[in-house]
Amino acid sequence: MRRPNEKKKHFELLDRVKDFLRDQPGEVKQELNGLIFQLERDGYLNYPNAEKIEGEDLFALRVIQTGNIRVFYVYGLYDVIYGIHGYVKKTGQIPENELKQARKLLRQLIQGGCI
Repeated sequence: MRRPNEKKKHFELLDRVKDFLRDQPGEVKQELNGLIFQLERDGYLNYPNAEKIEGEDLFALRVIQTGNIRVFYVYGLYDVIYGIHGYVKKTGQIPENELKQARKLLRQLIQGGCI
């Protein structure tokens, strides 16, 4: 039987996301860590905490209380979730260059046998 705080998944940030987050305020990191904890514990997040990118195998964590940060993530093998790309959201739509970067990283993970 699973304990209340036992994790279903393990979340790993790629180094590029760690680098991006170093420049973010502590409140943003704290909110993101809370979302990651929920994602690991439950295995998924619902809107408004996260959203599935329509037509893609990509999801986005939504830091909205303390900033307007998005971190794309994907589900990998062996209960691992990869945080692959982060950016500051400035417009209503996901910028195409950010989505393109996330797709490229997803392809690399697939080619590397992680997904």
